[in-house]
Amino acid sequence: MEEVQKTLSSSPLYNDEKPPQRKISCFRRHRYRTLAAVAGTIALLGITLGVGLGVGLTNSGDAPKSTSTVSADRRSASPDATASQASGCQAGSLNLLGGLVMANTTPLWQPLPGTPWQIVLSQPIDATKALVPALSVYDIDMYGNTALTIQQMHLQGIRVICYFSAGSWEAYRPDAGLFSYQDLGNNLNGWPGEKWLNTQSKGVRDIMANRIKLAAEKGCDAVDPDNLDGFETNTGFPLTASTALDYLTFLSVTAASYNMAIGLKNAGPIATNATCLVEFSIIESCISNSECSIYQNFIAAGKPVFQIEYPLGAPGYVTSQALSRSCKTNGNVGYSEIIKGKDLGGWVEYCDGTVFNTATY
Repeated sequence: MEEVQKTLSSSPLYNDEKPPQRKISCFRRHRYRTLAAVAGTIALLGITLGVGLGVGLTNSGDAPKSTSTVSADRRSASPDATASQASGCQAGSLNLLGGLVMANTTPLWQPLPGTPWQIVLSQPIDATKALVPALSVYDIDMYGNTALTIQQMHLQGIRVICYFSAGSWEAYRPDAGLFSYQDLGNNLNGWPGEKWLNTQSKGVRDIMANRIKLAAEKGCDAVDPDNLDGFETNTGFPLTASTALDYLTFLSVTAASYNMAIGLKNAGPIATNATCLVEFSIIESCISNSECSIYQNFIAAGKPVFQIEYPLGAPGYVTSQALSRSCKTNGNVGYSEIIKGKDLGGWVEYCDGTVFNTATY
C-alpha cells in the first residue's frame, strides 16, 4: 500500500461515529505480492480443475475458520489463476475460477472500465445538495460518513465505495479496543498510533468481517480495504505474499456475502492473480512508479482501474506540464484517472483540465 496521512475531521457526530482522524492513502509504501489463495466452494461443485484447485478457503493452511458472516459459496478463487483465466472473469457474476460462475445469486455491482470517479477521504461528504463532479462513483471513508449521507448519494445516482484499513490498527477508530494485544505488530513507520495487524488471526478477521457488515448496513456498494501488503515490511508477524492473497480472498468472500463489491488496492504484482477476486482496482502513482501496464489485466477482464496521481502543485496549482506528465502514458489506456492532492480532500482535477471541489463538512 502507499503512505498515509491523517488529518482531523470537523464533521458532526452521528450515532455510531466518533470524531475520527482521517487516514489517507498517498504514496506507495510497499510493492510486491505473489499468489496464494484458496477456493471456498470446490466440494459443492464436485469438479476438478487442472489448475490445482481443491483447497477450501476455510481449510487453507493455517488460515482461521470463516466466521458466521461469511458465506463460503459466494466466492471462490483459483490458487493458480493466470492472465488468460482472469480475462475470462464474467463481470459482476460472483464467478472466480477463471470465469466459472460459482453461485446462482444476485450479481455484484460491476463498474465498467473507464468509469469516471472521485475519491474524498479527509472530510465527510456533504451530500445535502447535488455533488460536483456529477459522477456515478465516489470512494469515501466508511467511518467518517453516515448512512444518511450514503443514502443521499444514492438518490443522486452515485455508487459508493467505502474505505477502511484492513491491515493496520488505528488507535482512533471506534473499534480499536476490540483488537487483542497479541494481534498488534510493529508501528507503521512514520505514523504514531498505528500498528500492523496479524491478518491471519481469527480475531482480526472477525473484526474486519464486522467492518464489512457495518459498510453493508450503511448502504455501501463496495469496499476499499487498505494496507493488505504488510508482508513487504517488518510487521512483527510471519506474513507472506501467500497470506496476503489468502486474506484478500477472505475479505472478498465476506463482502460478497453482503452483495458488496470489493477492490484491490495497488499490489500490482498480484493484479493478474487477483483479478477474479475483486470487481475493480484502485492504484496510486503508477506513472511515477512506472508500473501502470501491470494492471491492464483488469481492463481485459472488463473491470475498471481507478488511478490516482499526485503531481507537484496539487491541489490547486498543477501546471499544464505537470498535468501532461501525470496523464500521458501508454500503460494506462482505459484507466479512470484523477489528479489529487496528498490529503485526498474534495479537490480533484481531470486530465482534460477540468477542476472541481466536492462539498465536504
